[in-house]
Formats: sequence, structure tokens, C-alpha cells
Amino acid sequence: MAERAVRAGYRWRGIGENIAAGQASPEEAMAGWLASPGHCANIMDRSFTEMGGAYGTNVVGEQPRVYWTQVFGQPR
Repeated sequence: MAERAVRAGYRWRGIGENIAAGQASPEEAMAGWLASPGHCANIMDRSFTEMGGAYGTNVVGEQPRVYWTQVFGQPR
């Protein structure tokens, strides 16, 4: 994630990421992250002052699978 952020031109002092797969909605993904100590720590980290979120899909078999991501940053 750090290398990807640098390639996108983001100059950071701190960076973090949450990834989830298979949840049907952003609410489900967020609930999973909040229930996970490591993911929740990223969400609650006061040093992160910026956040971006996205989702993508990939067909696995005949079913589309949804991937959710949050990237947290503290700019330089």
C-alpha cells in the first residue's frame, strides 16, 4: 500500500489500509472492520487525518465478489 500511494503521488508521514472481501454493502464491511481489533485501530488512529475508500468487483466462478478498501494517511 505504501508503494502504491507513493506511485499515485501521495506524500505521507503515516499510512494504513483496511481491506475486506465478500460483504454485500459498505455497512457490512464497516461493521466487520469495527469488530476486528487491528482494522478498528486503523479507523480510530488519531494520527490519520485523511481517508479514501473504494470498492471493486471480480467474478469468481459465476458470482461477482466485492472487495472493499480504506486507505488512511497522514500527509507530510
